[in-house]
Amino acid sequence: MQQKTEKAVIVFSIQSLMDPLFQGLMYQYMRVYNEKHSGVTFHVFTEEHPEYMLKDSEVDDKRRKLKKLGIIWHPLKYRKGRFLIFKKILSIFLLFLQIRRTKKKYKADRIIGFLIMASAYCYLISKILRLKLFSFCYEPHSLYMKEFGVWSERSLKYRILRKMETLTAHAALHLTAPTIHTVKMLEDMKVNGKISRVPISVDTEKFVYSETERKRIRKEFDIPPERYLMLYLGKFGGIYYNEKEVAEFSKRLYDFDNRIFFFTISPNSSEGLRTAYSEAGLAASDFKVLDKIPYDEIEGYISACDMGMIAIPPLDSQKYRTPVKIGNYLSCGIPFLLNKGIADDDIMAEEENVGVVFEDISQKNIEKQNQKIKLFINEDREKLRKRCRDAAIKHRGIHNSVDVLHSMINDEY
Repeated sequence: MQQKTEKAVIVFSIQSLMDPLFQGLMYQYMRVYNEKHSGVTFHVFTEEHPEYMLKDSEVDDKRRKLKKLGIIWHPLKYRKGRFLIFKKILSIFLLFLQIRRTKKKYKADRIIGFLIMASAYCYLISKILRLKLFSFCYEPHSLYMKEFGVWSERSLKYRILRKMETLTAHAALHLTAPTIHTVKMLEDMKVNGKISRVPISVDTEKFVYSETERKRIRKEFDIPPERYLMLYLGKFGGIYYNEKEVAEFSKRLYDFDNRIFFFTISPNSSEGLRTAYSEAGLAASDFKVLDKIPYDEIEGYISACDMGMIAIPPLDSQKYRTPVKIGNYLSCGIPFLLNKGIADDDIMAEEENVGVVFEDISQKNIEKQNQKIKLFINEDREKLRKRCRDAAIKHRGIHNSVDVLHSMINDEY
């Protein structure tokens, strides 16, 4: 039975409702919040990208299910292509109209932007509608785009977003920062709002190791029990290494220990990935490539694997972000490998003994890292799973985000 609501809170995301990033993070925070607390309805506005858009026949059913959880869903059209800046202005205007109606009808007084792009939209709308502004997971996305060469420092996109990041940081009453480096950046900016360090959290009740799924998936893909599965989960290119770079690194790991098998799940071209692995020198019997899988099945595939790979180049700006997948890997009981300087996770990897840290996966001498991988390969699996899961609950448990969300909703600002 749905409880009587007393507050309406507006949440905006440029990610689609069914995007794994939104499903795994902000949606879970709201869901768990309403399981623990009463008296809040979340009015969630999402831009629906074609790749994650529900069919018309599914929308009403999804809305009914969300309403039972205290979430009112307002899907919005995603615009791209030519004249993008003008299309974004139109999107902001239409979003403004819908949020204005919601504010008036439900007496909402605060708005939460999920990630910085959405928070920038919310900044503009909050100024006009006099809504209290909150930013969940504040990151300097403009710096990512500049360092990866996607945008130049002189480009209009970079300058606009950089300015909006600054304005949003100073206007928000409460910001969550995923790393100690982000906290320091905000403190150096002398922002007025409250800052909470909250590494991106995952639902550790959902992401649990399953022996049944491990056996089923390994049997389905005919993977011998002695093979050590190295999982790559997610995209290539952009703010990640490309397919060729990851494939060449994988071959170096295989040359060290030919028990390693590379299991890749990615929305990138499967054919392109298979070609990259083959050209790097891996035989077809040493890797498997799958298209993206439903969010509800991710933990089963992680359970089937033994270690997770995070393929983020160690550029300076990457100390401000927190890879979601690390929380997922650890929660399901597997360690990870990544480059130094990625979030606070290089520190956690060594302090909690749950990961292998590289200076850069392209470095010539990786003997030290290979030996650490070998220790994980030979360690007692149950002992390792427990240590990884303990680290996940401590550093990435969903309670961290839910507690901050409670503060944003209920504290006086």
